[in-house]
Amino acid sequence: MHEMDLNRFETLLAAYGATPNRWPEEERAAAEAFARADPRAAALLAEADAIDTLLFAHRAAEPSRTLRAMVIEAAPRKRRLTGRARLWWSGLALALAGAGGMLAGSAATAALEPISANVQMYSHEEVPALDYSAEEAVL
Repeated sequence: MHEMDLNRFETLLAAYGATPNRWPEEERAAAEAFARADPRAAALLAEADAIDTLLFAHRAAEPSRTLRAMVIEAAPRKRRLTGRARLWWSGLALALAGAGGMLAGSAATAALEPISANVQMYSHEEVPALDYSAEEAVL
């Protein structure tokens, strides 16, 4: 059970109202005992209960048809693409697809084409042995 004082009790009432079921479970028993034992707490609880009654009794009025129509009229509408804009986006998509195809074709050609640099080719048996014991090797 948590310690309860008038300041904490008032904070609970301000945050959760006068109904104990809405109070934090770990503080509920201490707050209820404090309300029974302290006349100032009982007065605060009665005041919070009166405020809760007023708040729960309030009902918002149904919006009028005129207000509802004004809100719907003011809402942003989904714009449809005009013929020119649709043609522009289609052209852009076609150009991007073509550029992607050219890039893929270029990459595939470069990967499959043999390297034409001046490189000496050796068979497995002809590979010269490398000498790593030389002191002149630079790291």
